[in-house]
Amino acid sequence: RVELRSVEDPSPHRVRPPCTHFGTCGGCHWQFADHATQLDWKRSIVAGHKADPHAWGFAVALRQRGSGFFCTGSLIAPDRVLTAAHCVRRAKPRKMRVVVGSPWAAGPRAGRSIRVRRARIDPDYNARLDRRDLAVVTLRRPSSAPTIALPTTVESAAATRPHKKVYSAGWGARSPWGFRLAKRLKSTRELVHPNRLCQRFYLKSGFDSASMICVLGTFAPRLRSRYAFATTSCTGDSGGPLVARTPAGLRLVGVVSVGPIPCGGGPSIYARV
Repeated sequence: RVELRSVEDPSPHRVRPPCTHFGTCGGCHWQFADHATQLDWKRSIVAGHKADPHAWGFAVALRQRGSGFFCTGSLIAPDRVLTAAHCVRRAKPRKMRVVVGSPWAAGPRAGRSIRVRRARIDPDYNARLDRRDLAVVTLRRPSSAPTIALPTTVESAAATRPHKKVYSAGWGARSPWGFRLAKRLKSTRELVHPNRLCQRFYLKSGFDSASMICVLGTFAPRLRSRYAFATTSCTGDSGGPLVARTPAGLRLVGVVSVGPIPCGGGPSIYARV
């Protein structure tokens, strides 16, 4: 596994070695138009455009004192944030801040930041194999921002079947090479792919279907490159939400975990919630 480190992003989206070929991945980008069901066409995360702040009000930015933004997360309760374990395993809670209620991760337009009380990593997290890459961050005070519901086992299984539409968001890189971090929240539509795609791409030992979801978007614009890339999460999106529509409403089914560089050159892996 390769870790890409950016000057702007001290704790990036973790990446796998790039594949030897570029898969056929495809073409349109979506974003939530409201927090219920209406959708609008938009370009997103890699090659991205703006996400609707009302639809993605539960998305939060994790910052570290002295180094700035480092990961994305989701507000699952007024004082609880779900993010990736690899985002916080070396972070010191006393230095962490969480920006809530704003599509901006930094600057004068960013929302107020809340200090962190503690960060708990999933006890089954395996850093070497990237399994159960989940962590819960507890805030020092509750936020008034909207929260996103977690799925039941049945809802998760139904929403993450192959070819189901899912939606991701974050403040990560807009370039497939992991550069140009977004200042404003981005989102995109992706598709769940059969497990065998990720098992071939990452080898069977690198993809665990019980704790991971294999996801990839559709063809992005050429991004000033001779290669074709798909829309997906990238450096800085780590810990961010993967959301699906269920009969009961929107559910947080996954968390941005690992993927190839260039982003969109192969499927991304999301930790299964």
